[in-house]
Amino acid sequence: MLPLTEEEEVQFRAALDFLQSGLWPLAHQALRTLETQHPHPLVLANLALAEERLGQENEARQHHEAAIQLAPNSPDLRFNWANFLARPGTRESLLLARVQYLAVLALDSHHLGAWVNLGTGLVETDHLEAAKTAFTAALAIDPLHSGALLNLAQVALNQQENEKAAQLFEQVLSENPQSLEAHRGLATSASRLGQENKAATHRQLGYAQKPEIFLQGRGNTLPTVLILASAADGNIPWQPLLDRQRHHTRILALEFFPENESLPPHDLLFNAVGDADRCPEALTRVLPRWQLRAPQIPARNDPQRVRATARTALGQLCAGIPHLSSARTECFQRPAHASPQETAGLLEHWLAARSYAFPLLLRAPGFHGGQYFERVQCADDLPALLERLPGTTLLALECLPSRRQDGLYRKFRVMTLGGNLYPIHLALSSHWKVHYFSAEMSTRPDFREEEQAFLADYRTFLGSTAVGALETLQARLGLDYAGMDFTLDPEGKVLLFEANATMVLHPPPEDPVWDYRRPAFEDALKAARALMIPPTLSHGCHSP
Repeated sequence: MLPLTEEEEVQFRAALDFLQSGLWPLAHQALRTLETQHPHPLVLANLALAEERLGQENEARQHHEAAIQLAPNSPDLRFNWANFLARPGTRESLLLARVQYLAVLALDSHHLGAWVNLGTGLVETDHLEAAKTAFTAALAIDPLHSGALLNLAQVALNQQENEKAAQLFEQVLSENPQSLEAHRGLATSASRLGQENKAATHRQLGYAQKPEIFLQGRGNTLPTVLILASAADGNIPWQPLLDRQRHHTRILALEFFPENESLPPHDLLFNAVGDADRCPEALTRVLPRWQLRAPQIPARNDPQRVRATARTALGQLCAGIPHLSSARTECFQRPAHASPQETAGLLEHWLAARSYAFPLLLRAPGFHGGQYFERVQCADDLPALLERLPGTTLLALECLPSRRQDGLYRKFRVMTLGGNLYPIHLALSSHWKVHYFSAEMSTRPDFREEEQAFLADYRTFLGSTAVGALETLQARLGLDYAGMDFTLDPEGKVLLFEANATMVLHPPPEDPVWDYRRPAFEDALKAARALMIPPTLSHGCHSP
């Protein structure tokens, strides 16, 4: 390929100035003229960039491809091509872009933009471990790259690596104290670590000035989903449910959105406040909004029904359902300024007065994933356990007889999505505190075989008695998005651990050993995403 002549170089530099100044039509005209004289790969690649800005997608595609054909070993031109492929934001487009980002890195392993954009695409396709590797590689090149630091922190937060997430968010803030995303992330990680004063400080910094987040969809005439959320990390995990090809999204942090201000225009209202124990203020704020919403606008997850899923209300929610029981759960308020030993004595008397027997369970409300959740074998264990549990309120739970004759504990998860049940996983463990990420599923093929049978036909696996109980509970819940964690007793009856709207749809890892889980997960994810798709409204957007 002949280099540009001196005169062509001057023309090319002028076109680049137009491009960098946002003068897309002038840049396009200058580059089109230059293309007819000399179809150099740099001319074609920048012409494609101008056409992207002008919305000329087909022309941009043709010129990106032509540039790559002329200079297949140019990492920068292939990087532009990868970015173009990623633009639609669909799973398919991101997978195509991933191939090209990897091709860029094969040509230049220190291409910072390729590592960062590869990681971003991996996050959007739920490959968090691979994304972590990509962002770590980017930081090896530029340790202070704010985008890579922030993204790596968000991945750690998503994976419940809260101490690491907090450290990374603080590193971002040391370089950019005004980063709202870092303040919000640090508020969440600090709250999960039981550091509520620190969390409150960073919530104020992250949301007070801007309680609304707008995520632009990939189109100009799309409907808008309005998500009412809490700043206190007790939300339905709504991020995987968004489809930017089909709608714009607005998220309001209710604790900081003015109560007397009208809601922004929207076509679907989604209450994401899901944890009745953690987010009472947000639920209080969302209720009047919900009651005054426009009747013609579809709405998801009634906040009044969310309130009924508080752990202390679970027994009442389940009362009278045949073949289903839950653990009696009550709140104990710690006395102010009492030592753990003094509190333990008061708690022991409180438990005895309410006929609780050891062993029993203690947990701090508002935490999930087994965090701050302890089994108490006898009263002598109370002082040490109380030192490990944060907050002024504790939940005391009776132990359900969940251990089976084979010595194993099982925990099933079934989601209720749009009025239908979807099996998500079955975790088997030799430990009483069963969570999928800590169970022995990866090392026990027999455990996976049992889970596969459950996922393939959960109705037959659970039996009509249990399924009937779950369907009755589903109707009682009345939520569009919720989940139920439970086990079965020897007679096939349901022992319910929890039922609420905060349960996460975790994708199976990429390892082929988990392929048997993918069909059930994809079915559930499709049903969950359908909840976020507004009907087409010919008369435009509304607000209540």
